[in-house]
Amino acid sequence: MLLRCLTALAGVTALLLPAEYPIELDGAGGVTDRVRALDGREEEVRSAVADVAGEGLRLYVAYVRDFAGLTAQTWTDATAERNQLPAEAVLLAVGTAEGAFAFSVDASSGLTPEQIDEIRRTAVGPAVERHDWAGAAIRAARGLAAVREGAPVPTPAPSTGPANPGAAPGSGGTPVVLPIAVFAAGVLVLCYLVARGARGGGRGRRRK
Repeated sequence: MLLRCLTALAGVTALLLPAEYPIELDGAGGVTDRVRALDGREEEVRSAVADVAGEGLRLYVAYVRDFAGLTAQTWTDATAERNQLPAEAVLLAVGTAEGAFAFSVDASSGLTPEQIDEIRRTAVGPAVERHDWAGAAIRAARGLAAVREGAPVPTPAPSTGPANPGAAPGSGGTPVVLPIAVFAAGVLVLCYLVARGARGGGRGRRRK
């Protein structure tokens, strides 16, 4: 019985892991959209991402609701590692609910920290601030192409999009996690009582 309790607790613990823990990227066009952030602009984004390949780089873009309590940089690096991205690959991850993003760039990619910082500050950052989710990827792609050519990073005016795409009205994630947490606590207490009862029962039998 105790073993069953512990097995159940392990299963519940797995459920408690945030849904957006470092993910497996989709293979289609280098774009993974978990929150429907692109809103009909998928082909435009995939075209921009494909254009970067001609510059000797490969751009991957991932849209998620949040970064599972990790920093954007930690999550992005962990996702790049999980997917074993090659050295020439650049991963841009955007957390739409948090309005945060990060690049994961291999040290041997040929890109300098200064170049990535310029793309981050002048191109992607303004798009994310305005919730122009598709624009963030497009501007990242054009920025990478520009720095490869030694040209200035283009900074077109971003449009404004939905702050939290893909979320149900009024949803924040916590109401789903809280009942699971309460259930997990209940399972833990049950395991404790079972173990204690087994020990107590043994002593009672010896006292008879």
